Amino acid sequence: MKIGILGSGPVGLTLSEGLVRAGHEVILGTRNPAKESLQQWIRKIGGHVTAAPFREAAAQGELLVICTSWAGTQKAIEAAGLWNFKNKVVVDVTNPLDGKGPDQQGRLSFSIGHTNSAGEQLQAWLPPDAHVVKALSCIGHESMFRPQHEQDAPTMFICGNKRQAKATVTELLQQMGWIDIVDMGSIEMSRNIEPLSILWYAYGFRTGTWQHGFRLVKKPS
Repeated sequence: MKIGILGSGPVGLTLSEGLVRAGHEVILGTRNPAKESLQQWIRKIGGHVTAAPFREAAAQGELLVICTSWAGTQKAIEAAGLWNFKNKVVVDVTNPLDGKGPDQQGRLSFSIGHTNSAGEQLQAWLPPDAHVVKALSCIGHESMFRPQHEQDAPTMFICGNKRQAKATVTELLQQMGWIDIVDMGSIEMSRNIEPLSILWYAYGFRTGTWQHGFRLVKKPS
């Protein structure tokens, strides 16, 4: 599959490499495709990933992934062209962080929440026939591809309004090495999934470790 990724930060680079290793072709959407450090990284990966402006990445991608910083997300979508999202599955990896950094307890803060979420806002910004699926927002980028832990494999919580879109994202996650994927329902459940990122970061801040994840433990029937 040809996948368009909007955002060339650590999350975008990690997902690009992981998806290429899973057998996909990636067009990495960014404001400055010719940036030398980015081109060096692409040469290191060795094929099947190219950098392009947001609009080209969105146009070429059969499935799109949004992993921009929250402050730049709406502008990135506008630069990509709303028409390029029509009839596509859109994986939302964003969290609506306010950009102020952690407090003394290591807690990050959201700019929206309780009655809204990044997932819902993306669905509202995009055309009605763009199918947003929340995924990969509750774990660090280091563990997004082939998550390996000494104990149980972590759970990936997803949500979205269209069942087939969630099935597509589930298959993609499985290709990336995720074993336990839990569908939490409609896109409104982003309000509950996204705050896990605050808990994830606070634990890392307090312990200095960043390889942890969450797992839903089910009692045997």
